[in-house]
Amino acid sequence: MSEHDIDPIIGAFTGSPEFTEADFTAPDGDTWTSDEHPADTDQSPPDGWGSPRQYGPPHAGDQGVFMPGPDDPWESTPTPPYGTPRRRSARRTRVGPIALAALLLGCVAVIAVIVLPGNRAIRLSPADDPGATASQPAPSIQPESPSPAAEPPALTMAQAERVLAAYWHVNNAANQARSDVLLGTIEAGSSYAMDAGTYQMSRVTDPTNSQYAPFTAENAVYYIPRQPAGAYPRWFAAQVTYATLASPQHATGTGYVLFIQSAKDAAWKNVLEPYLLPATGPAPFIETDAQGYAIQDNLTSAAGLSAAPGQIPQLTAHSLDGRATTIKNPGNLADLRDQAYFQSRLPAGSAVTDHHDTSGLVFALKTVGGGALVFCHLTARLSLAPPPGQTLTLGIPGFYSSSQALASAAVDYAEQLAIEIPAGSASPAIIADASGITGQG
Repeated sequence: MSEHDIDPIIGAFTGSPEFTEADFTAPDGDTWTSDEHPADTDQSPPDGWGSPRQYGPPHAGDQGVFMPGPDDPWESTPTPPYGTPRRRSARRTRVGPIALAALLLGCVAVIAVIVLPGNRAIRLSPADDPGATASQPAPSIQPESPSPAAEPPALTMAQAERVLAAYWHVNNAANQARSDVLLGTIEAGSSYAMDAGTYQMSRVTDPTNSQYAPFTAENAVYYIPRQPAGAYPRWFAAQVTYATLASPQHATGTGYVLFIQSAKDAAWKNVLEPYLLPATGPAPFIETDAQGYAIQDNLTSAAGLSAAPGQIPQLTAHSLDGRATTIKNPGNLADLRDQAYFQSRLPAGSAVTDHHDTSGLVFALKTVGGGALVFCHLTARLSLAPPPGQTLTLGIPGFYSSSQALASAAVDYAEQLAIEIPAGSASPAIIADASGITGQG
């Protein structure tokens, strides 16, 4: 994975509160940073392969602190987050670390909002981070397993360990070379889209790749389900503690990594990598059978739960769009934070809309106590349009050039999620996520 980081982000603004150029005083520095540390709580999971310790989410404050400069006309409005980072060394904005350690750590986003008389041009120059593609197909539902006891595991514990070890080795090489081709040998789906998006941006913001640093994963706990022989895609997940290999080597956060094998003899690829959120408490324990293999949950049944696991992606998309209240917004998804950012800066009459859609496979594991843990991802598209008669320039390194006047613009994002459905009637909750820009609309 690449590091979907843009930290610190510094915004300089031009234009007055009335959006006329002459009377505005630019702030000295808009910075948005977040330091995170792995949790230091000892917990012994009742089940699960690997480490006898199951880590909770990393300790962290909010997703960033805005520091307005003098005469800041927006006072405490946060700078654009541009997504939660994929990985990084010292500081992270997206609850997670990974090879490409600080890939965009020194990225500087200069945002100018200018409305000129006559032509009425609005100029915006932010530097965003990887996201997704809009209007993706509905999520596929994995066929239910008949009798888990009679089925083989998706792969053995030793094979899962080799998959994870090989992934970090190739991932670091791909991040160092910023090679989309090499990245494609170990990642697919939203993981590939987000990290390729980071490469695209960083080639502009950090031409020499000076912010690269290798990462690895430690204390892995493996969740390997049983699946019918010959059924694909095969999959497994692991909960890991991320650590930078740069001196001094240290842990940087905790999260899940989910791999799939799409066909016989195909390579195992990382498709989801959400990072545990600091405010959600310890990660749920996964239920396993007598041999230590994780038990898949029924995607289409809501027995004992407030919602069926297979319904979670659609419920989440509707909730994030404001069409439902089933699942609470975690507060750090890139597109929603960027939407709020632009709404606070564009003049009256502008249109800033955000739409989420479902995409990809859905995976679910039973948790101890009768609940479920669902892994899925969404796509989002943030659409921007200036008032009638005006144009907009949007500078996102690698995606939009600030030299081009636009009648409208759209930014695509990906969002990777781990959502816990507690037993009983309690509402589902996002416990881990990752998000960022994948392209332009």
